[in-house]
Amino acid sequence: MNDVSRLSLLYKQYADGNSGKGEFEASIFEHLMNSPNGHYGLFFKNMDARIDFLCWFYPDLRRIIDRYDKGVAPFGVYLASTLRYSLRYYNRSKRKRDTVEIDCWNSGNSELFVYEPEPDNEAYEGSDAGYKVNSPKRILLVLLKSYYYASDSLVNKVAAATGMNPEVLGEMVDTLRRLQVKKIERVQKLSGAAHCLYYRCLNYERKLSEKCEDTHLNSLISLRLDRGRKRLENMRKRLKSIRIEATNSEISKILGLPKGTVDSRMSMIKTKQAINRLKF
Repeated sequence: MNDVSRLSLLYKQYADGNSGKGEFEASIFEHLMNSPNGHYGLFFKNMDARIDFLCWFYPDLRRIIDRYDKGVAPFGVYLASTLRYSLRYYNRSKRKRDTVEIDCWNSGNSELFVYEPEPDNEAYEGSDAGYKVNSPKRILLVLLKSYYYASDSLVNKVAAATGMNPEVLGEMVDTLRRLQVKKIERVQKLSGAAHCLYYRCLNYERKLSEKCEDTHLNSLISLRLDRGRKRLENMRKRLKSIRIEATNSEISKILGLPKGTVDSRMSMIKTKQAINRLKF
């Protein structure tokens, strides 16, 4: 029995009531954990990388099961396609996070990003206390751009260095995180709709390939297929246009600055970063 058939068999046992949903999800997770490297298009350097991906993917598994339509394709085929797409999205997001982390580390005083004993709360009350940086505005923008990695300790340090209230800066970071959650939910919802539409188009193509003497029915299916393909293309474009990371427009609204000012500052940061890389 191949892996795809194994997944379909697990789903059949779940659909027949022979296993609960929690047990079904656990069986899928265990199966993916033990599957050979390369199956379902999943390639990992080591077991740690596989575990990281599966732990990231697991919360979406329940929604994927709920959206599954038996009439479209076998469950194994459906899940395998979803896994390949999810891995591409996961790797792309991971590369972006790694890039942001490197830029955050290399932008200005690196003392802000290394471990140090926590200072007393009184250190943030005076304007002369805390850490000093040559370009507070640049550090602030980099922090907001890399909000995903900003711990409370880092927020307090940047607030002291820029002369801001730690609570105000923390609320800015939390706002960006809430926006990220909404974007992720939007991407997941749109991805689910795109997957369903993709398999619907496959079903239309299968029906058209079958010999049918009813020309009116063939024309109707062909029309639906054309509309489905156009909608699917639009969905894919919308998915590509959604940016999970904080945009300059969002940062400008939070800071109360014109978007052009933020664009200009970020351009200066990128230019200086490029120069620093050339030096090394």
